[in-house]
Amino acid sequence: MKKKVLISFWIPPEVENVLGDEIEVMYPREAVTGVYIRDELKKLLPEMDAVTLATEKFDKEMIDLGVKLKAIGRNGVGCDSVDCEYAARQGIAVINSPTAVTQPTAELTIGIMLAAARRLTFLDRKLRQDRKCISLPSYETASTSLFGKTLGIIGYGRIGKAVAVKANGLGMRIIYTDLLPMPPEAEVFVGARSVGREELLRTADFVTVHCPYFPANHHLIDEKALSMMKPTAYLINASRGKMVDEAALVRALQAKTIKGAALDVYEMEPEVHPELLDMDNVVLVPHVGTWSYDARVAMMHETLTGVRSYLDGKTPFNIFNKDDLDKYGKKRV
Repeated sequence: MKKKVLISFWIPPEVENVLGDEIEVMYPREAVTGVYIRDELKKLLPEMDAVTLATEKFDKEMIDLGVKLKAIGRNGVGCDSVDCEYAARQGIAVINSPTAVTQPTAELTIGIMLAAARRLTFLDRKLRQDRKCISLPSYETASTSLFGKTLGIIGYGRIGKAVAVKANGLGMRIIYTDLLPMPPEAEVFVGARSVGREELLRTADFVTVHCPYFPANHHLIDEKALSMMKPTAYLINASRGKMVDEAALVRALQAKTIKGAALDVYEMEPEVHPELLDMDNVVLVPHVGTWSYDARVAMMHETLTGVRSYLDGKTPFNIFNKDDLDKYGKKRV
């Protein structure tokens, strides 16, 4: 009998083929826009060997309905929406796509940093409003160049390193802080230098956050951290919204404690602090770090390859809750 895999959203044909003919795949057939709502998932889950999700909440109730579930795929790197610990208690692996998100998220980080520094979104709005090119002040409100500036990276994992490579190519100096010691090659390749968090905040011209979110990192960038930054500095966040105290950021921007910001994620998503929306020195994009066709296909390939491998009795590298599975010593077969 074929194993059954449920995918909560529409996927293009080249993704479906990853699972092979021996697995029966079910997903919404409305091209691009199709998605199963929670009640539809509830009806389908009891017959499924695996399910793959986007950002839907998958809690104890949903896990208990999946009486045959062996794997839960999460299309992305963060698994906050899945009760991973409870899944492990039931012997269910949570499988994500940690490497496929690296380059697109790093590209987006560089993109919004450049947009903020060179005031591209402001200038685009200005040109559309005036319907022609106009003279701009030469100095006092001019944009900031990236070449020769210092980029401070908080969190030097896969994405942090990818950002460093791209920023180094733009002629930026790289400093970083991370809880884990880095091998020498991680620094030498881009001339990166490890510093303490306070030194990073005080010396970087641009500060970008690339840490995983957990309670100890809540409001990692708070009023105190912002007060340490240069008045000419920019804050970039394409990691998790709750890493930044948005109210404190608004106050810092209003007081000109820092010069600007670029955000892809927000503390109270999908809501954005209303005062940020009116600021010309802030670039805002709606959580689109991996929003490209190539990235989404690569993410699904990585997630579904892991799901298929796990259903075949193997141990893929991208089991997010592996430590909990080992702890509880369970595995559904």
